[in-house]
Amino acid sequence: MGRLNLEVNELLRRKEIFADLMNGSLYQGRQAIRSDELEPVPEQNGVHASFPGSRPKAVERTGDIRMRARHATYSVIYANESQTGVHYAMPVRDMLYSSLEYTRQLRDLEKAHRKAGDLTGSDEFLSGISRTDRLHPVVCTVLFLGDNWDGCTTLHELLDIDRTDETAEILRSCIPDYRINLIPVRAIEHPEYFHTCLQEIFTMVKYRKDKNKLQSYVEKHRDAFRSMDSVEMSAALAMLGASKRMVELLEQQKEREGSGYDLCEAIQELINDGIEEGKELGREQGREQGREQGIAIGEERLRALCEHLITAKRMDDLAKAMTDRAFRQELYREFGIA
Repeated sequence: MGRLNLEVNELLRRKEIFADLMNGSLYQGRQAIRSDELEPVPEQNGVHASFPGSRPKAVERTGDIRMRARHATYSVIYANESQTGVHYAMPVRDMLYSSLEYTRQLRDLEKAHRKAGDLTGSDEFLSGISRTDRLHPVVCTVLFLGDNWDGCTTLHELLDIDRTDETAEILRSCIPDYRINLIPVRAIEHPEYFHTCLQEIFTMVKYRKDKNKLQSYVEKHRDAFRSMDSVEMSAALAMLGASKRMVELLEQQKEREGSGYDLCEAIQELINDGIEEGKELGREQGREQGREQGIAIGEERLRALCEHLITAKRMDDLAKAMTDRAFRQELYREFGIA
C-alpha cells in the first residue's frame, strides 16, 4: 500500500469520517448512517473451500476499511477500497469480498444452528440455515484517488460478450451483473453532500488545477482548514496531489507560528513562486529569443557579404573574411551591410 493510501485510510478509520463518506457518496447526503452505529470489522476475510480430489484451501481477501452499521432492526457491512491507480479487475475483486462476507455469515448461522440443534426438515438441514434466516447486506465502495478511471465498473463490461447478436444478448441475461460503487475523488459533482472535513477536501481537489479558485475557496474557509489536525491535513494534501514545495511551506509555517496549518497562505506563496518562476522563464526565453535573432541576423549579413565578394571576384578577401572578424567588419562597412 502506497503513502497516499495509508494517509487516506488513516483518516477513513475515524468513524465520523467513514460514515460521512458513505452518506455523501451512497445516500446523496442523507444521514442514513451515524458514527455511533459503526463498529470496525476485520479487514481480512476468508473461508476454507473444498475442491474435489484436493485438500481444503483457504480463500482470503484483505481490504482497506470495513465497518458494520448496526441499525435498530438490521445491520449493513460497508467496505471501502482506496485506489491510487486503476485496477482493471475491480468488479471481480469487490465481488470476491462480498461473496466471502456472505459465506462467512452463512458459516456463522450454520454453526449457531448446529449448536442449538433447531433445524427442522431435510431442506433446512441440507442448507445449514433455516427458511427464515437472512444475511446482512454488504456494500462495497471504491474511493479512486487518481485522475481518470478507464477500467470496467461492472462484471458484464469485463466479460468477453460484447457482441450484439441474439445469442450474446441471451447469454448476458443469464449472467448476474455486478457493479462497483466508484467514488472518483477528482470528479465528485456534489461536495456539499459531505458534512465533515471531506467537504472541504473534495472541493479543494475539485479546484486543484486552478490555483486562483483554489486560493479563493481556501480563503473563504480558512477557519475550517486551520482547524484540521495533522491526519486530516495529510489526507487533504495527499488527495490534492500537493507538491513537495507546498508541504515544505506548511511545515515552515507551523515551525514559525507554532500553531495550525494555514493552507491559504501556503497556496499564495506557491502562486508567488509560480509568478517568479514565470518571470524568470520569460526573461530566459527573452534572452534565448534574442540570441536566436542575433544568430539569424549574423547569418543574413554574412550571406550578403559573400554574394558581394563573389560577384566582385574577390576570392582572397572572401577567404580572409571567414577567419578575420575585424576585416569582416570593414567589409560590412564597405558594402553598406547593416
